[in-house]
Amino acid sequence: MSRIDLSDIRVVVIDVDGTITDETDLLSIEAIERIRLLERSGFMTILASGNALPVTKALAHYIGSSGPVIAESGCVVDILDDIITFGNPDSVLDALNEIKRLFGNRVRESWSNRYRHVDKVISPTIPKDKLIEIVSKYPDISILDSKFAFHIHPKDVDKFLGVKAISETLNISLDEIAAVGDSELEIRLLKNVGFGAALDNSPDKLKEVADYVTKEKYWRGFIEFTDLLLESRRV
Repeated sequence: MSRIDLSDIRVVVIDVDGTITDETDLLSIEAIERIRLLERSGFMTILASGNALPVTKALAHYIGSSGPVIAESGCVVDILDDIITFGNPDSVLDALNEIKRLFGNRVRESWSNRYRHVDKVISPTIPKDKLIEIVSKYPDISILDSKFAFHIHPKDVDKFLGVKAISETLNISLDEIAAVGDSELEIRLLKNVGFGAALDNSPDKLKEVADYVTKEKYWRGFIEFTDLLLESRRV
């Protein structure tokens, strides 16, 4: 199942939307309680979200997650209030402005864009293939599909970059990190940490690289994943 002994895991990286929420994207009280149990059991938890930093950091605070925060799907990392960014925000804005020029009021920007450092988000009101065609003119930009929205995002920037920065800054081995998620945005993350879990509601591409695929979907799958980690502490 895992490449390493789960008792070696010290840090748990947790996706938010679709992982600790239900199918309507509402936070699960049970998942919040489980994150707090992980913390009490000696794990450092890290929220890794596609949302803006203020949203993700506030969420981590009120949930009780003690670790750094990864926002904008890896473009922004907050480590002890030191903010690190990845990607070129000017290229992202150029691509967004071109999309707005071509599609006008069909483009619905996320309210969170005003708080974003790099990545920009629009509602899925325009076909994804059209967006990909437009941003193909920008060699350093891609379109990411979070299943909830489209992200205009720097190529080669993902949540794993954030985890790698945290690992190096806090002197934590990647083998001591577990991660859980439900979208293709987590592929490189799950491939490179000690233990990677994909929820049952994940696409096949993520399941193929995971060490473990839960039987349950959404927050119930997250509970199943954490059962494995907590059991390793009891042995």
